[in-house]
Amino acid sequence: MMGRRFLALIATTAEPLPPGQIERARKAAASLMPLIETDRFMLWSDHRHRITQAGSHTIVGELFDRSHTQPETTLDDAAWTAIARSRGEILIERYWGSYVSFTTDDKGIAVVRAPMGDLGCYHARDGGVLLVASDLALLSDCGRRFAIDRAALVRHIAYPEWRRSETCLDGMEELRGGDRLLVSVNGVECETLWSPWAFVGRDRMIDDPVEAARAVRNAVHLAVRARVAGHDRAVLLLSGGLDSAIVAASLKATGTEVIGLNLIGDDAASDERRYAEMVARATGVELLTRKFDADRINVRRSGAAHMPYPVHRCFTQAQDTVAAETAERCGADLLIDGGGGDNVFFASRTVSILADCLATGGLDKRFWSAARALSDLGQTGTWALAWRAVHRAWLRSPAPRQPPAVAFPSDAARSIVTDTVAHPWFLPPEGVLPGRANHVALLAPAQNLVEAINAQALQHAISPLVSQPVVEACLRVPSWHWLAPGQDRATARRAFAPDLPGEIFARRSKGTPTGFVATIFDRQRQAIRDMLLGGRLGEFGLIDEAKLAQALSTPGPVRDLRFVRIMELVDAEAWAAAQIQGPQPSSTVRRLLECGSNA
Repeated sequence: MMGRRFLALIATTAEPLPPGQIERARKAAASLMPLIETDRFMLWSDHRHRITQAGSHTIVGELFDRSHTQPETTLDDAAWTAIARSRGEILIERYWGSYVSFTTDDKGIAVVRAPMGDLGCYHARDGGVLLVASDLALLSDCGRRFAIDRAALVRHIAYPEWRRSETCLDGMEELRGGDRLLVSVNGVECETLWSPWAFVGRDRMIDDPVEAARAVRNAVHLAVRARVAGHDRAVLLLSGGLDSAIVAASLKATGTEVIGLNLIGDDAASDERRYAEMVARATGVELLTRKFDADRINVRRSGAAHMPYPVHRCFTQAQDTVAAETAERCGADLLIDGGGGDNVFFASRTVSILADCLATGGLDKRFWSAARALSDLGQTGTWALAWRAVHRAWLRSPAPRQPPAVAFPSDAARSIVTDTVAHPWFLPPEGVLPGRANHVALLAPAQNLVEAINAQALQHAISPLVSQPVVEACLRVPSWHWLAPGQDRATARRAFAPDLPGEIFARRSKGTPTGFVATIFDRQRQAIRDMLLGGRLGEFGLIDEAKLAQALSTPGPVRDLRFVRIMELVDAEAWAAAQIQGPQPSSTVRRLLECGSNA
Protein backbone atom coordinates (compact mmCIF):
# COMPACT_ATOMS: atom_id res chain seq x y z
CA MET A 1 0.00 0.00 0.00
CA MET A 2 1.33 3.42 -0.94
CA GLY A 3 1.62 5.70 2.08
CA ARG A 4 -0.49 8.86 1.93
CA ARG A 5 -1.09 9.54 5.60
CA PHE A 6 0.04 12.08 8.15
CA LEU A 7 -0.69 13.06 11.74
CA ALA A 8 0.21 16.29 13.54
CA LEU A 9 -0.10 17.50 17.13
CA ILE A 10 -0.07 21.28 17.59
CA ALA A 11 -0.27 23.02 20.96
CA THR A 12 -2.92 25.75 21.17
CA THR A 13 -1.85 27.08 24.58
CA ALA A 14 1.42 28.34 26.00
CA GLU A 15 1.99 24.92 27.54
CA PRO A 16 3.95 22.14 25.81
CA LEU A 17 2.17 19.13 24.37
CA PRO A 18 0.90 16.85 27.19
CA PRO A 19 2.89 13.58 27.53
CA GLY A 20 -0.27 11.46 27.48
CA GLN A 21 -1.40 12.86 24.16
CA ILE A 22 2.09 12.47 22.72
CA GLU A 23 2.10 8.81 23.73
CA ARG A 24 -1.32 8.16 22.17
CA ALA A 25 -0.27 9.93 18.98
CA ARG A 26 2.95 7.93 18.73
CA LYS A 27 0.98 4.71 18.99
CA ALA A 28 -1.48 5.91 16.35
CA ALA A 29 1.43 6.90 14.10
CA ALA A 30 3.46 3.74 14.73
CA SER A 31 3.64 2.98 10.99
CA LEU A 32 4.53 6.58 10.12
CA MET A 33 7.89 8.32 10.16
CA PRO A 34 8.55 11.21 12.57
CA LEU A 35 9.31 14.38 10.60
CA ILE A 36 9.16 17.10 13.26
CA GLU A 37 9.35 16.69 17.03
CA THR A 38 9.32 19.78 19.23
CA ASP A 39 7.64 20.44 22.54
CA ARG A 40 4.74 22.25 20.80
CA PHE A 41 4.53 20.64 17.36
CA MET A 42 4.93 17.03 16.22
CA LEU A 43 4.38 15.59 12.76
CA TRP A 44 4.51 12.05 11.36
CA SER A 45 3.92 10.80 7.80
CA ASP A 46 4.46 7.81 5.53
CA HIS A 47 3.92 9.77 2.31
CA ARG A 48 6.65 9.00 -0.19
CA HIS A 49 6.67 12.67 -1.22
CA ARG A 50 7.69 14.95 1.61
CA ILE A 51 10.12 17.85 1.94
CA THR A 52 11.36 19.08 5.32
CA GLN A 53 13.51 22.09 6.13
CA ALA A 54 15.54 22.37 9.32
CA GLY A 55 12.99 20.52 11.41
CA SER A 56 10.56 23.44 11.29
CA HIS A 57 8.77 23.43 7.91
CA THR A 58 7.36 20.44 6.03
CA ILE A 59 5.40 19.84 2.85
CA VAL A 60 3.64 16.47 2.81
CA GLY A 61 2.52 15.27 -0.62
CA GLU A 62 3.21 16.03 -4.24
CA LEU A 63 4.43 19.57 -4.98
CA PHE A 64 4.96 20.63 -8.59
CA ASP A 65 6.56 23.70 -10.05
CA ARG A 66 4.20 25.40 -12.50
CA SER A 67 6.32 24.35 -15.48
CA HIS A 68 7.53 20.88 -14.43
CA THR A 69 5.96 17.43 -14.41
CA GLN A 70 8.24 15.88 -11.79
CA PRO A 71 7.44 16.46 -8.11
CA GLU A 72 9.85 18.61 -6.16
CA THR A 73 12.21 16.62 -3.94
CA THR A 74 14.14 19.55 -2.45
CA LEU A 75 13.73 23.29 -2.17
CA ASP A 76 16.55 25.80 -1.82
CA ASP A 77 16.88 28.23 1.07
CA ALA A 78 15.39 31.11 -0.91
CA ALA A 79 12.27 29.08 -1.65
CA TRP A 80 11.88 28.03 1.97
CA THR A 81 12.33 31.63 3.12
CA ALA A 82 9.58 32.80 0.76
CA ILE A 83 7.28 29.97 1.86
CA ALA A 84 7.84 30.70 5.55
CA ARG A 85 7.42 34.48 5.19
CA SER A 86 4.14 34.02 3.33
CA ARG A 87 3.01 31.36 5.81
CA GLY A 88 2.51 28.98 2.92
CA GLU A 89 0.55 31.30 0.64
CA ILE A 90 3.28 31.46 -1.99
CA LEU A 91 2.92 27.70 -2.53
CA ILE A 92 -0.47 28.37 -4.10
CA GLU A 93 0.90 31.12 -6.33
CA ARG A 94 4.09 29.41 -7.58
CA TYR A 95 3.30 25.71 -7.30
CA TRP A 96 0.42 23.27 -7.46
CA GLY A 97 -0.18 19.64 -6.51
CA SER A 98 -1.64 17.44 -3.83
CA TYR A 99 -0.02 18.56 -0.60
CA VAL A 100 -0.53 19.83 2.92
CA SER A 101 2.16 22.19 4.19
CA PHE A 102 3.17 23.06 7.74
CA THR A 103 5.22 26.22 8.38
CA THR A 104 6.28 27.65 11.72
CA ASP A 105 7.20 31.12 12.93
CA ASP A 106 7.01 33.12 16.13
CA LYS A 107 3.26 33.62 15.60
CA GLY A 108 2.45 29.92 15.48
CA ILE A 109 1.93 27.27 12.83
CA ALA A 110 0.27 27.66 9.44
CA VAL A 111 -1.29 24.68 7.65
CA VAL A 112 -2.13 25.05 3.95
CA ARG A 113 -3.96 22.56 1.74
CA ALA A 114 -3.45 22.59 -2.02
CA PRO A 115 -6.37 23.88 -4.10
CA MET A 116 -8.20 20.86 -5.52
CA GLY A 117 -5.72 18.69 -3.63
CA ASP A 118 -6.67 15.06 -3.03
CA LEU A 119 -4.62 14.68 0.14
CA GLY A 120 -7.13 14.90 2.99
CA CYS A 121 -6.77 17.26 5.94
CA TYR A 122 -9.06 17.01 8.97
CA HIS A 123 -8.62 18.63 12.36
CA ALA A 124 -10.13 18.38 15.81
CA ARG A 125 -9.43 19.89 19.22
CA ASP A 126 -8.45 17.77 22.16
CA GLY A 127 -8.06 20.03 25.16
CA GLY A 128 -5.15 22.38 24.47
CA VAL A 129 -4.04 20.42 21.41
CA LEU A 130 -5.13 20.55 17.79
CA LEU A 131 -4.98 17.19 16.02
CA VAL A 132 -4.50 17.41 12.25
CA ALA A 133 -4.61 14.25 10.14
CA SER A 134 -5.11 12.86 6.67
CA ASP A 135 -7.99 10.64 7.73
CA LEU A 136 -10.61 9.90 10.35
CA ALA A 137 -8.92 6.68 11.50
CA LEU A 138 -5.80 8.49 12.73
CA LEU A 139 -7.87 10.99 14.71
CA SER A 140 -9.85 8.13 16.22
CA ASP A 141 -6.66 6.23 17.06
CA CYS A 142 -5.53 9.28 19.03
CA GLY A 143 -8.46 8.73 21.36
CA ARG A 144 -10.93 11.24 19.90
CA ARG A 145 -14.49 10.04 19.48
CA PHE A 146 -16.99 11.87 17.32
CA ALA A 147 -20.77 11.85 17.51
CA ILE A 148 -22.83 12.47 14.40
CA ASP A 149 -23.66 16.15 13.89
CA ARG A 150 -27.31 15.84 12.94
CA ALA A 151 -27.70 19.38 11.61
CA ALA A 152 -24.60 18.99 9.45
CA LEU A 153 -25.93 15.66 8.17
CA VAL A 154 -29.19 17.35 7.17
CA ARG A 155 -27.26 20.00 5.26
CA HIS A 156 -25.20 17.31 3.56
CA ILE A 157 -28.31 15.40 2.49
CA ALA A 158 -29.86 18.60 1.13
CA TYR A 159 -26.70 19.68 -0.69
CA PRO A 160 -24.63 16.50 -1.12
CA GLU A 161 -22.16 18.06 -3.55
CA TRP A 162 -21.31 21.14 -1.48
CA ARG A 163 -17.99 20.97 0.30
CA ARG A 164 -17.80 22.81 3.63
CA SER A 165 -15.30 23.16 6.42
CA GLU A 166 -17.82 21.38 8.65
CA THR A 167 -18.07 17.63 8.47
CA CYS A 168 -20.96 15.44 9.59
CA LEU A 169 -19.09 14.55 12.78
CA ASP A 170 -19.36 16.89 15.74
CA GLY A 171 -16.01 18.40 16.69
CA MET A 172 -14.22 17.53 13.43
CA GLU A 173 -13.61 20.01 10.65
CA GLU A 174 -11.95 19.79 7.26
CA LEU A 175 -9.36 22.15 5.85
CA ARG A 176 -10.65 22.67 2.32
CA GLY A 177 -8.37 22.98 -0.66
CA GLY A 178 -6.97 26.49 -0.98
CA ASP A 179 -7.55 27.33 2.69
CA ARG A 180 -5.07 28.04 5.47
CA LEU A 181 -5.29 27.14 9.14
CA LEU A 182 -3.48 29.48 11.55
CA VAL A 183 -2.78 27.86 14.91
CA SER A 184 -1.44 29.88 17.84
CA VAL A 185 -1.95 30.48 21.54
CA ASN A 186 -4.73 32.88 20.48
CA GLY A 187 -6.73 30.07 18.94
CA VAL A 188 -7.35 28.47 15.56
CA GLU A 189 -8.39 30.54 12.56
CA CYS A 190 -9.19 29.50 9.00
CA GLU A 191 -8.90 31.72 5.95
CA THR A 192 -9.27 31.27 2.20
CA LEU A 193 -6.18 31.85 0.06
CA TRP A 194 -7.40 30.50 -3.29
CA SER A 195 -10.77 31.09 -4.90
CA PRO A 196 -12.01 30.41 -8.44
CA TRP A 197 -13.50 33.90 -8.49
CA ALA A 198 -10.00 35.30 -9.01
CA PHE A 199 -9.88 33.78 -12.51
CA VAL A 200 -13.24 34.80 -14.03
CA GLY A 201 -12.73 38.56 -14.18
CA ARG A 202 -12.76 40.17 -17.61
CA ASP A 203 -9.11 41.17 -17.17
CA ARG A 204 -8.15 37.46 -16.96
CA MET A 205 -10.18 36.33 -19.97
CA ILE A 206 -8.58 34.50 -22.93
CA ASP A 207 -10.95 35.61 -25.69
CA ASP A 208 -8.99 34.20 -28.61
CA PRO A 209 -10.38 30.68 -29.25
CA VAL A 210 -7.09 29.32 -30.57
CA GLU A 211 -5.13 30.66 -27.60
CA ALA A 212 -7.83 29.38 -25.21
CA ALA A 213 -7.62 25.86 -26.68
CA ARG A 214 -3.83 25.95 -26.44
CA ALA A 215 -3.96 27.03 -22.78
CA VAL A 216 -6.39 24.23 -21.91
CA ARG A 217 -4.37 21.62 -23.79
CA ASN A 218 -1.10 22.65 -22.11
CA ALA A 219 -2.70 22.65 -18.65
CA VAL A 220 -4.25 19.19 -19.13
CA HIS A 221 -0.98 17.75 -20.45
CA LEU A 222 0.90 19.24 -17.49
CA ALA A 223 -1.56 17.94 -14.89
CA VAL A 224 -1.98 14.43 -16.29
CA ARG A 225 1.71 13.83 -16.89
CA ALA A 226 2.72 15.24 -13.52
CA ARG A 227 0.24 13.16 -11.56
CA VAL A 228 1.39 9.87 -13.13
CA ALA A 229 5.10 10.66 -12.74
CA GLY A 230 6.87 7.94 -10.77
CA HIS A 231 4.19 5.31 -11.39
CA ASP A 232 5.23 2.38 -13.58
CA ARG A 233 1.74 1.11 -14.31
CA ALA A 234 -1.71 2.65 -14.03
CA VAL A 235 -5.29 1.66 -14.79
CA LEU A 236 -7.34 4.26 -16.66
CA LEU A 237 -11.12 4.02 -16.32
CA LEU A 238 -11.96 4.49 -19.99
CA SER A 239 -15.66 5.04 -20.52
CA GLY A 240 -15.41 6.16 -24.12
CA GLY A 241 -16.67 9.62 -23.23
CA LEU A 242 -14.85 12.82 -24.11
CA ASP A 243 -13.25 13.43 -20.72
CA SER A 244 -11.60 10.04 -20.23
CA ALA A 245 -10.56 10.15 -23.91
CA ILE A 246 -8.73 13.44 -23.28
CA VAL A 247 -6.94 11.89 -20.30
CA ALA A 248 -5.97 8.89 -22.46
CA ALA A 249 -4.57 11.20 -25.14
CA SER A 250 -2.55 13.11 -22.54
CA LEU A 251 -1.02 9.88 -21.20
CA LYS A 252 0.56 8.95 -24.53
CA ALA A 253 3.85 10.77 -23.93
CA THR A 254 4.40 9.52 -20.37
CA GLY A 255 6.67 6.69 -19.29
CA THR A 256 3.80 5.03 -17.45
CA GLU A 257 2.29 1.83 -18.83
CA VAL A 258 -1.45 2.45 -19.06
CA ILE A 259 -4.13 -0.24 -19.08
CA GLY A 260 -7.59 0.97 -20.05
CA LEU A 261 -10.57 -0.48 -18.20
CA ASN A 262 -14.08 -0.25 -19.61
CA LEU A 263 -16.81 -1.27 -17.17
CA ILE A 264 -20.11 -2.67 -18.41
CA GLY A 265 -23.18 -2.98 -16.23
CA ASP A 266 -26.16 -5.26 -16.64
CA ASP A 267 -28.22 -2.59 -18.41
CA ALA A 268 -27.84 -1.86 -22.13
CA ALA A 269 -27.30 1.87 -21.58
CA SER A 270 -24.03 1.21 -19.72
CA ASP A 271 -22.39 -0.66 -22.62
CA GLU A 272 -20.05 1.88 -24.21
CA ARG A 273 -17.25 -0.45 -25.18
CA ARG A 274 -17.49 0.59 -28.85
CA TYR A 275 -16.46 4.12 -27.95
CA ALA A 276 -13.82 2.92 -25.50
CA GLU A 277 -12.29 0.71 -28.21
CA MET A 278 -12.05 3.71 -30.56
CA VAL A 279 -10.17 5.72 -27.94
CA ALA A 280 -7.90 2.80 -27.04
CA ARG A 281 -6.89 2.30 -30.67
CA ALA A 282 -6.24 6.00 -31.20
CA THR A 283 -4.12 6.38 -28.06
CA GLY A 284 -2.35 3.02 -28.08
CA VAL A 285 -3.83 1.91 -24.77
CA GLU A 286 -4.43 -1.77 -24.01
CA LEU A 287 -8.13 -2.14 -23.22
CA LEU A 288 -9.75 -4.55 -20.78
CA THR A 289 -13.51 -4.88 -20.42
CA ARG A 290 -15.10 -6.10 -17.21
CA LYS A 291 -18.69 -6.56 -16.19
CA PHE A 292 -20.30 -5.51 -12.95
CA ASP A 293 -23.85 -6.06 -11.82
CA ALA A 294 -26.35 -4.77 -9.32
CA ASP A 295 -26.19 -8.00 -7.30
CA ARG A 296 -22.75 -6.94 -6.01
CA ILE A 297 -24.32 -3.97 -4.25
CA ASN A 298 -24.89 -4.15 -0.51
CA VAL A 299 -27.05 -1.15 0.32
CA ARG A 300 -26.31 -1.53 4.03
CA ARG A 301 -22.57 -1.12 3.53
CA SER A 302 -21.18 2.39 3.33
CA GLY A 303 -18.19 3.00 1.10
CA ALA A 304 -17.65 6.18 3.14
CA ALA A 305 -17.59 4.55 6.59
CA HIS A 306 -13.99 5.72 6.95
CA MET A 307 -14.92 9.30 5.99
CA PRO A 308 -16.52 12.04 8.12
CA TYR A 309 -19.45 12.41 5.72
CA PRO A 310 -21.50 10.09 3.46
CA VAL A 311 -19.88 11.04 0.16
CA HIS A 312 -19.82 7.55 -1.34
CA ARG A 313 -22.72 6.42 -3.52
CA CYS A 314 -23.63 2.77 -3.11
CA PHE A 315 -24.12 2.27 -6.86
CA THR A 316 -20.34 2.70 -7.29
CA GLN A 317 -19.53 -0.30 -5.07
CA ALA A 318 -19.52 -2.72 -7.98
CA GLN A 319 -17.40 -0.48 -10.22
CA ASP A 320 -14.96 0.36 -7.42
CA THR A 321 -14.47 -3.29 -6.53
CA VAL A 322 -13.88 -4.37 -10.13
CA ALA A 323 -11.47 -1.47 -10.71
CA ALA A 324 -9.48 -2.28 -7.55
CA GLU A 325 -9.34 -5.98 -8.42
CA THR A 326 -8.16 -5.20 -11.95
CA ALA A 327 -5.47 -2.82 -10.72
CA GLU A 328 -4.26 -5.43 -8.24
CA ARG A 329 -4.03 -8.12 -10.94
CA CYS A 330 -2.22 -5.77 -13.31
CA GLY A 331 0.25 -4.66 -10.64
CA ALA A 332 -0.93 -1.05 -10.93
CA ASP A 333 -0.73 1.28 -7.95
CA LEU A 334 -2.67 4.11 -9.60
CA LEU A 335 -6.26 4.48 -10.81
CA ILE A 336 -6.99 7.37 -13.16
CA ASP A 337 -10.29 8.69 -14.46
CA GLY A 338 -11.77 11.66 -16.30
CA GLY A 339 -13.99 12.56 -13.36
CA GLY A 340 -15.03 16.19 -13.10
CA GLY A 341 -14.40 16.90 -16.77
CA ASP A 342 -17.99 17.99 -17.38
CA ASN A 343 -17.61 20.56 -14.62
CA VAL A 344 -14.16 21.86 -15.45
CA PHE A 345 -14.86 21.96 -19.21
CA PHE A 346 -18.16 23.76 -18.53
CA ALA A 347 -20.60 21.27 -20.04
CA SER A 348 -23.43 23.75 -19.57
CA ARG A 349 -26.43 24.21 -21.84
CA THR A 350 -28.02 27.18 -20.09
CA VAL A 351 -28.97 30.65 -21.27
CA SER A 352 -26.40 32.11 -18.86
CA ILE A 353 -23.94 31.76 -21.75
CA LEU A 354 -26.17 33.94 -23.93
CA ALA A 355 -26.53 36.38 -21.06
CA ASP A 356 -22.75 36.78 -21.04
CA CYS A 357 -22.81 37.51 -24.78
CA LEU A 358 -25.52 40.14 -24.29
CA ALA A 359 -23.69 41.81 -21.42
CA THR A 360 -20.42 42.07 -23.34
CA GLY A 361 -21.49 42.61 -26.97
CA GLY A 362 -25.25 42.87 -27.27
CA LEU A 363 -27.13 41.08 -30.04
CA ASP A 364 -24.00 40.61 -32.10
CA LYS A 365 -22.86 37.76 -34.35
CA ARG A 366 -21.35 35.95 -31.36
CA PHE A 367 -24.69 36.02 -29.52
CA TRP A 368 -26.67 34.55 -32.42
CA SER A 369 -24.02 31.92 -33.07
CA ALA A 370 -24.22 30.81 -29.42
CA ALA A 371 -28.03 30.91 -29.52
CA ARG A 372 -28.13 28.65 -32.57
CA ALA A 373 -25.66 26.27 -30.90
CA LEU A 374 -27.83 26.06 -27.77
CA SER A 375 -30.93 25.53 -29.87
CA ASP A 376 -29.15 22.78 -31.78
CA LEU A 377 -28.30 21.05 -28.49
CA GLY A 378 -32.02 20.69 -27.80
CA GLN A 379 -32.90 23.65 -25.61
CA THR A 380 -35.68 25.38 -27.55
CA GLY A 381 -36.16 27.84 -30.42
CA THR A 382 -33.55 30.53 -31.00
CA TRP A 383 -35.90 33.47 -30.37
CA ALA A 384 -37.26 31.93 -27.18
CA LEU A 385 -33.68 31.51 -26.00
CA ALA A 386 -32.97 35.15 -26.82
CA TRP A 387 -35.85 36.37 -24.64
CA ARG A 388 -34.76 34.14 -21.78
CA ALA A 389 -31.22 35.47 -22.15
CA VAL A 390 -32.47 39.05 -21.78
CA HIS A 391 -34.15 38.10 -18.51
CA ARG A 392 -31.06 36.25 -17.31
CA ALA A 393 -28.70 39.11 -18.19
CA TRP A 394 -30.57 42.06 -16.74
CA LEU A 395 -33.56 40.97 -14.66
CA ARG A 396 -32.00 38.36 -12.39
CA SER A 397 -29.03 38.05 -10.10
CA PRO A 398 -25.97 36.43 -11.71
CA ALA A 399 -25.83 33.99 -8.78
CA PRO A 400 -26.62 30.38 -9.80
CA ARG A 401 -29.44 28.61 -8.04
CA GLN A 402 -29.14 25.21 -6.40
CA PRO A 403 -32.43 23.81 -5.07
CA PRO A 404 -31.96 21.56 -2.04
CA ALA A 405 -32.87 17.89 -2.06
CA VAL A 406 -35.89 18.13 0.22
CA ALA A 407 -38.18 15.36 -1.00
CA PHE A 408 -38.35 13.49 2.31
CA PRO A 409 -37.05 15.63 5.22
CA SER A 410 -38.98 16.09 8.44
CA ASP A 411 -40.28 19.56 9.30
CA ALA A 412 -37.38 20.02 11.73
CA ALA A 413 -34.86 19.05 9.07
CA ARG A 414 -36.51 21.35 6.55
CA SER A 415 -36.02 24.32 8.89
CA ILE A 416 -32.30 23.52 9.12
CA VAL A 417 -32.07 23.44 5.33
CA THR A 418 -33.85 26.80 5.06
CA ASP A 419 -31.15 28.43 7.20
CA THR A 420 -28.25 26.90 5.24
CA VAL A 421 -25.73 29.45 3.99
CA ALA A 422 -24.92 29.12 0.29
CA HIS A 423 -21.60 27.65 -0.82
CA PRO A 424 -19.10 30.50 -1.45
CA TRP A 425 -18.78 29.39 -5.06
CA PHE A 426 -22.48 30.19 -5.50
CA LEU A 427 -21.99 33.79 -4.34
CA PRO A 428 -20.38 35.74 -7.20
CA PRO A 429 -18.62 39.03 -6.50
CA GLU A 430 -20.05 42.15 -8.08
CA GLY A 431 -19.49 42.36 -11.82
CA VAL A 432 -19.15 38.63 -12.53
CA LEU A 433 -21.11 37.54 -15.59
CA PRO A 434 -23.90 34.94 -15.11
CA GLY A 435 -22.26 32.30 -17.30
CA ARG A 436 -18.93 32.75 -15.57
CA ALA A 437 -20.72 32.40 -12.22
CA ASN A 438 -22.30 29.17 -13.46
CA HIS A 439 -18.88 27.81 -14.38
CA VAL A 440 -17.56 28.49 -10.88
CA ALA A 441 -20.64 26.88 -9.30
CA LEU A 442 -20.09 23.75 -11.39
CA LEU A 443 -16.71 23.38 -9.71
CA ALA A 444 -18.31 22.71 -6.31
CA PRO A 445 -19.24 19.10 -7.22
CA ALA A 446 -15.82 18.65 -8.82
CA GLN A 447 -14.13 19.77 -5.62
CA ASN A 448 -16.33 17.36 -3.69
CA LEU A 449 -15.24 14.55 -6.03
CA VAL A 450 -11.51 15.14 -5.85
CA GLU A 451 -11.10 16.05 -2.18
CA ALA A 452 -13.06 13.09 -0.77
CA ILE A 453 -10.26 10.59 -1.29
CA ASN A 454 -9.51 7.57 0.88
CA ALA A 455 -5.99 7.92 2.30
CA GLN A 456 -5.98 4.21 3.22
CA ALA A 457 -6.85 2.85 -0.24
CA LEU A 458 -4.53 0.24 -1.72
CA GLN A 459 -4.36 2.17 -4.99
CA HIS A 460 -4.16 5.90 -5.27
CA ALA A 461 -7.11 7.22 -7.31
CA ILE A 462 -6.76 10.52 -9.15
CA SER A 463 -8.97 12.74 -11.31
CA PRO A 464 -6.31 14.91 -12.98
CA LEU A 465 -8.78 17.09 -14.87
CA VAL A 466 -9.80 18.52 -11.49
CA SER A 467 -6.43 20.05 -10.65
CA GLN A 468 -5.34 23.61 -10.05
CA PRO A 469 -3.63 24.27 -13.43
CA VAL A 470 -6.54 22.87 -15.45
CA VAL A 471 -9.21 24.63 -13.40
CA GLU A 472 -7.41 27.97 -13.60
CA ALA A 473 -6.88 27.68 -17.36
CA CYS A 474 -10.50 26.72 -18.01
CA LEU A 475 -11.89 29.51 -15.84
CA ARG A 476 -10.10 32.03 -18.03
CA VAL A 477 -12.01 30.82 -21.10
CA PRO A 478 -15.19 32.88 -21.64
CA SER A 479 -18.44 30.97 -21.53
CA TRP A 480 -19.28 31.39 -25.23
CA HIS A 481 -16.11 29.57 -26.29
CA TRP A 482 -17.39 26.39 -24.60
CA LEU A 483 -20.26 26.21 -27.12
CA ALA A 484 -20.14 25.26 -30.80
CA PRO A 485 -22.76 23.89 -33.21
CA GLY A 486 -23.78 20.53 -31.80
CA GLN A 487 -21.12 20.65 -29.09
CA ASP A 488 -20.67 21.52 -25.45
CA ARG A 489 -17.15 21.54 -23.94
CA ALA A 490 -16.12 22.98 -27.32
CA THR A 491 -12.76 24.42 -26.22
CA ALA A 492 -11.67 21.05 -24.84
CA ARG A 493 -12.79 19.33 -28.05
CA ARG A 494 -10.87 21.88 -30.12
CA ALA A 495 -7.78 21.46 -27.93
CA PHE A 496 -7.64 17.69 -28.41
CA ALA A 497 -9.16 17.31 -31.88
CA PRO A 498 -5.84 16.10 -33.39
CA ASP A 499 -5.67 13.24 -30.87
CA LEU A 500 -9.25 11.95 -30.85
CA PRO A 501 -11.28 9.83 -33.28
CA GLY A 502 -13.81 11.94 -35.16
CA GLU A 503 -16.76 10.09 -33.62
CA ILE A 504 -15.50 10.83 -30.11
CA PHE A 505 -14.82 14.48 -31.00
CA ALA A 506 -18.37 14.92 -32.32
CA ARG A 507 -20.17 12.72 -29.81
CA ARG A 508 -23.24 14.26 -28.16
CA SER A 509 -24.62 11.34 -26.13
CA LYS A 510 -23.22 10.37 -22.77
CA GLY A 511 -23.77 7.34 -20.58
CA THR A 512 -25.23 7.94 -17.12
CA PRO A 513 -25.65 5.71 -14.05
CA THR A 514 -29.35 6.55 -13.64
CA GLY A 515 -30.59 3.28 -15.15
CA PHE A 516 -28.21 1.24 -13.01
CA VAL A 517 -29.34 3.08 -9.87
CA ALA A 518 -32.97 2.40 -10.81
CA THR A 519 -32.15 -1.31 -11.16
CA ILE A 520 -30.61 -1.37 -7.67
CA PHE A 521 -33.65 0.40 -6.27
CA ASP A 522 -36.09 -2.02 -7.90
CA ARG A 523 -34.20 -5.16 -6.88
CA GLN A 524 -33.56 -4.08 -3.30
CA ARG A 525 -36.69 -2.08 -2.56
CA GLN A 526 -37.66 -4.24 0.43
CA ALA A 527 -34.17 -4.08 1.93
CA ILE A 528 -34.18 -0.31 1.44
CA ARG A 529 -37.59 -0.06 3.10
CA ASP A 530 -36.44 -2.12 6.09
CA MET A 531 -33.28 -0.06 6.32
CA LEU A 532 -34.81 3.43 6.19
CA LEU A 533 -38.08 2.97 8.09
CA GLY A 534 -37.01 2.79 11.71
CA GLY A 535 -33.36 3.46 10.90
CA ARG A 536 -30.93 6.03 12.27
CA LEU A 537 -32.21 8.92 10.16
CA GLY A 538 -35.72 8.29 11.46
CA GLU A 539 -34.42 7.93 15.01
CA PHE A 540 -32.68 11.30 14.64
CA GLY A 541 -35.94 12.86 13.41
CA LEU A 542 -34.44 13.86 10.08
CA ILE A 543 -36.87 12.25 7.62
CA ASP A 544 -40.62 12.13 7.08
CA GLU A 545 -41.10 8.37 7.45
CA ALA A 546 -44.77 8.42 6.41
CA LYS A 547 -43.97 10.16 3.13
CA LEU A 548 -41.02 7.87 2.56
CA ALA A 549 -43.11 4.76 3.27
CA GLN A 550 -45.67 5.88 0.71
CA ALA A 551 -42.97 6.37 -1.94
CA LEU A 552 -41.45 2.97 -1.19
CA SER A 553 -44.85 1.26 -1.38
CA THR A 554 -45.62 2.44 -4.91
CA PRO A 555 -45.77 -0.75 -7.00
CA GLY A 556 -44.06 -1.31 -10.32
CA PRO A 557 -40.92 0.20 -11.82
CA VAL A 558 -39.83 3.73 -10.91
CA ARG A 559 -41.65 6.48 -12.81
CA ASP A 560 -39.85 9.60 -11.62
CA LEU A 561 -36.51 10.60 -10.14
CA ARG A 562 -37.60 10.44 -6.50
CA PHE A 563 -35.76 7.13 -6.28
CA VAL A 564 -32.49 9.06 -6.70
CA ARG A 565 -33.25 11.00 -3.52
CA ILE A 566 -34.18 7.79 -1.72
CA MET A 567 -30.86 6.23 -2.72
CA GLU A 568 -29.07 9.28 -1.30
CA LEU A 569 -30.87 8.63 1.98
CA VAL A 570 -29.68 5.01 1.76
CA ASP A 571 -26.10 6.27 1.55
CA ALA A 572 -26.61 8.56 4.54
CA GLU A 573 -28.30 5.79 6.57
CA ALA A 574 -25.52 3.28 5.88
CA TRP A 575 -22.89 5.86 6.82
CA ALA A 576 -24.67 6.84 10.04
CA ALA A 577 -25.00 3.20 11.10
CA ALA A 578 -21.28 2.64 10.46
CA GLN A 579 -20.30 5.66 12.56
CA ILE A 580 -22.39 4.45 15.49
CA GLN A 581 -20.77 1.02 15.24
CA GLY A 582 -17.31 2.63 15.35
CA PRO A 583 -14.51 3.48 12.89
CA GLN A 584 -14.52 1.19 9.88
CA PRO A 585 -11.82 0.17 7.39
CA SER A 586 -12.33 1.23 3.79
CA SER A 587 -14.33 -1.10 1.52
CA THR A 588 -11.20 -2.04 -0.43
CA VAL A 589 -9.26 -2.89 2.73
CA ARG A 590 -12.26 -4.85 4.01
CA ARG A 591 -12.47 -6.84 0.78
CA LEU A 592 -8.81 -7.85 0.98
CA LEU A 593 -9.12 -8.77 4.64
CA GLU A 594 -12.10 -10.97 3.79
CA CYS A 595 -10.16 -12.60 0.95
CA GLY A 596 -7.28 -13.30 3.32
CA SER A 597 -9.53 -14.85 5.94
CA ASN A 598 -11.06 -17.15 3.33
CA ALA A 599 -7.73 -18.30 1.89
